[in-house]
Amino acid sequence: MIKFFRKIRQNLLMENKTGKYFKYAIGEIVLVVIGILIALQINNWNENRKSSKIRNNYYEQVLQDLAKDTIYINRNIINLDSRISKYQNYLEKLPKAESINDVLPLIRTLDWTFGYTNFNTNTIESLISTGDIKLMPDEIRNALLDLRTTQNEIIKFTSGNNDVYLEDSQKAIGLGPANFTLNVNPKLLNQLIREEDIISAINITNGTFILKNFTEKNLLKLTQNLLESTKELSELIGEELKK
Repeated sequence: MIKFFRKIRQNLLMENKTGKYFKYAIGEIVLVVIGILIALQINNWNENRKSSKIRNNYYEQVLQDLAKDTIYINRNIINLDSRISKYQNYLEKLPKAESINDVLPLIRTLDWTFGYTNFNTNTIESLISTGDIKLMPDEIRNALLDLRTTQNEIIKFTSGNNDVYLEDSQKAIGLGPANFTLNVNPKLLNQLIREEDIISAINITNGTFILKNFTEKNLLKLTQNLLESTKELSELIGEELKK
């Protein structure tokens, strides 16, 4: 093709047709420019198609993570509601207790369980670490980053408070209440349990559950907000996949 155009130019020069030569040269330049633009357009189309495929794969993965988190969050909300209610019931009945023997059965009604919070963050972390998060539209990118920030805040908040709760609750249980749950001979139990230890255990338990309840009430609010954010992000991504 290049030889063909070159031959035409040479013939025009040999025939001394300078005007036609320049017109032809300009036309050739225009054709070359158009060819380059078409090539660039095709290249951009291919790149956009690749980016779109990568982005949609990420969308699918994020939706899977959010679906798992939604189940996890809903289960956490149910558990938190239950633990908060049990503690509230304990607070209502505690003023009626007149002796240690009245308090110990109440302590057994408390929910001593707790959980360290975790989320499905592999896809978000991958988006951030690879830089592929720039492929996302601004609204979805910002929503993803905000969601990850909220998740980190919840993890940090619960982790620190739960560490304190775990340490203090072990102290309280170790002072004697654990023996009530074991099949210990009553005579031996009387020797193992000292009244001052039980009083200390009750006091530590009360202090411990104040922190636990504070943590769980705040965690409940944060988790409910996170559930709403998770739902909104899922809907945003769902709309993008429909385009």
